[in-house]
Amino acid sequence: MKILYKYITKGILRNFLILLAVFSIVIVSSQLLHLPSVMYHADLNSFFKLLFLMNLSFLKFQILFAFFLSTALFGFSMRENREIYAVYSSGISKFNLIKPILFISIVMFFLSLVVSLLLVPYANRERADFITFNIKRYFLDSVQEKNFFQLSNEITVYTEKKDGNRFEKIFIYNNQEGQTITAEEAFFDTTTFFLKKGYIQIPDKHGFNIIKFESYRFNIDVDYLKKFSIEDYKNSDLINIIKNKSENFNKAVAVMTDRLLFGIPFLFMGILGFMIGLKTVRGKDTVIAISVLISIVYLILNFYFIKIIGKGKIDPTIYLAVLLIYFSSLTYFFYRKT
Repeated sequence: MKILYKYITKGILRNFLILLAVFSIVIVSSQLLHLPSVMYHADLNSFFKLLFLMNLSFLKFQILFAFFLSTALFGFSMRENREIYAVYSSGISKFNLIKPILFISIVMFFLSLVVSLLLVPYANRERADFITFNIKRYFLDSVQEKNFFQLSNEITVYTEKKDGNRFEKIFIYNNQEGQTITAEEAFFDTTTFFLKKGYIQIPDKHGFNIIKFESYRFNIDVDYLKKFSIEDYKNSDLINIIKNKSENFNKAVAVMTDRLLFGIPFLFMGILGFMIGLKTVRGKDTVIAISVLISIVYLILNFYFIKIIGKGKIDPTIYLAVLLIYFSSLTYFFYRKT
């Protein structure tokens, strides 16, 4: 029995890891088309870090499809190779056969909660901050010697000499404040100018005032800002919104519902996928098609119910009941199918 359980576990996990790698490649390849153009000018480490964060943002759906298909394909493999007949002829019942799959499903349930509650929101926030940081830095790197360069609608920069992140005889005009800043020397770190030995001209109703400084720090802010939405808030922030019944109360409830209930399908998908592969008479294409169709219907249900929960029209427990009925009925149908 232990040999059989080990064989089933290895087979499912092998399929899962292969499919997860394939889905990761597909996701990263597709997301390359949506990168801000300036990211292609970033250094190699930054570029690959962004791709990694983008891949993590879609990890929850990757493990969903990979796990479901891995169990379905393993069940199909046991049927095609006639291994299932050897198992049944040895006196092993169907219930004993699915014990290791049930154990894997429970493990995947907890893994999915970690991914949904922590990893994906964190990756989305990091990706937004990372893109903003690198695009701002790109604008600073683009400043040329002896040429007026407009960093944004408000900030114009001119420098006599530039060597890496070091500037000599720099001129900064802040159109929004009407200020002019000049300095003998400056260097920037990320998005901040550190100026030395210069003057700030501040306009007033009688003309302008001049302030002399030995050192001054000036933050360069460009127009681009990649913000993250409430869907990527920390769990603690969402809980505070729910507790205080703030303006985004319904949206916070919807986001937390989506994160917490994401693990429910994993409790069923292991056995369901295995039984689909084991008991579907037709070929591999049909097994994959049925598995993908069930997954797509789930994603549609999830999208619809999360939206109406976000509008405050239904209670989250109704969505929980729908999920349980949907997956339990499918699992029972394929488990009892002859």
